[in-house]
Amino acid sequence: MQRPASDSGPRQEARARGRPRNPEFEARILSAAAKAYGAQGWAGFSLDAVARGAGIGKSTLYARWTSAEDLLAAMIEQRWSVVATIDTGDLQRDLCAFGSLVLARYLETGGGVARHLRRDLTTYPELAERIGPVVDSVTALALAILRRARARGQLREGISLALASDMLLSAMETRAGRVAPGEMLDDAAIASYVDRVVDLLICGVAAK
Repeated sequence: MQRPASDSGPRQEARARGRPRNPEFEARILSAAAKAYGAQGWAGFSLDAVARGAGIGKSTLYARWTSAEDLLAAMIEQRWSVVATIDTGDLQRDLCAFGSLVLARYLETGGGVARHLRRDLTTYPELAERIGPVVDSVTALALAILRRARARGQLREGISLALASDMLLSAMETRAGRVAPGEMLDDAAIASYVDRVVDLLICGVAAK
């Protein structure tokens, strides 16, 4: 029997491509991915685990990402790409904006994503090959904040940009790791803590 015309041609191709992606739906999936990875690291991370956490069917997830590596990369890229928009022209305001973003992200998993990434990228070569460049690109965005400040003459000569960035990130991770289960930090509490850390950091790096 001849296949009906509706089963072939452009309509069939459209079905194969699937529906347009919904940013809010994908944000929910990537949030579940962050929590799954933050809880158990690479050893416990899988598309199935993320699907359960997001409350969706596995087929929906597999239609978007074909591997756990790709999903983890997408989560990192999506949740940190906003760093590229931090550029107020002032070192202190830029660092406060960056620190607030970092602390808010770390609070979602108690800093678990950062801790697991450091270990997993040295433990699993195949993961480092796929995720390492993604992490490096985020690091470059953070360092660009300090490079712009140096170009404006706002940093002392000889300051290590990598060390200054590490100091800020470490403070945020430590704070996130000390939050008790069930404790919440609102935007005001996050801003207050970040302001104190940045004030201390600025004393060491700012041009006199």
